[in-house]
Amino acid sequence: MNSRLQKVIAQAGLCSRREAETWIDAGRVLVNGQKAHLGQVVDPETDQIVVDGRPLQLKTERTYLILNKPVGYTTSLKDRHAEHLISELVPARFGRVFPVGRLDKETSGLIIMTNDGLLAHHLMHPSYAVPKVYEAWVQGVPRRNHLLRLEKGIQLDDGYAHPQDIKILRTENNNALFRLTLTEGRKREVRRIFEAIGHPVLSLKRIAFGPLSLEGLEEGQFRPLTHREVKALYSMVETARQKNSRNRRDDQSNDFTKSRFTARGIKRPGRSTIPAVPSRHSLSHTRGNSGRNHR
Repeated sequence: MNSRLQKVIAQAGLCSRREAETWIDAGRVLVNGQKAHLGQVVDPETDQIVVDGRPLQLKTERTYLILNKPVGYTTSLKDRHAEHLISELVPARFGRVFPVGRLDKETSGLIIMTNDGLLAHHLMHPSYAVPKVYEAWVQGVPRRNHLLRLEKGIQLDDGYAHPQDIKILRTENNNALFRLTLTEGRKREVRRIFEAIGHPVLSLKRIAFGPLSLEGLEEGQFRPLTHREVKALYSMVETARQKNSRNRRDDQSNDFTKSRFTARGIKRPGRSTIPAVPSRHSLSHTRGNSGRNHR
């Protein structure tokens, strides 16, 4: 069965589809002895695919784990500069599983580990808007105007950040504990949001990812996801996919309607459009009283 090369590599459990694209672009992948290229379509049953000098082995069994990452661990499988790697917390019997997204070294909490590259790609992609819930202790207690800024959204150097369901859970020693939800997952986004209002984060923990939570899982512990939890992740992704598809169709329909109305000179609400084809009759030659001169 023909598929895009990056998808095949991700399905083999080597990495996410996005990372596979980077590997292909870097020349680390060969197909039938030739350097692969982005967008290449292959048949994993007949084509010889080699990654970093090793033949690609397709895996049919999927592994899904949830891990409560402690502070001090780097969310990476390989990093010679890191003191501790997240891969150290997962036994070798589970094979090569990779993290879905990242938490920085000083952030703790929920990480999904899997070899299902396609699901990982969807969970990380901003268009699927997967909700991620965080709890953050911040320095000081923000004033009301700062809270309003958070609710309306914060302009960061890489775009607009709009946290959802943000609220203060409690205050202690003149510091505040916040709970907030984000759907994009940009680098150090939570920390940068609070830095923007002058209240830097003291500690940060992700407590939920989509339908998953850390309930019953101590720091450093992991467990396999249940069949119901995996099904819930796929259901969430499928719902988002259908919503995105409907939105694209609506946008295309609106674009078509807009161009058709403009061509015909039809007035749309809120706009004034000059008719493309003028009337054959001037106002003074119309029938009835409307054409008469009134004194």
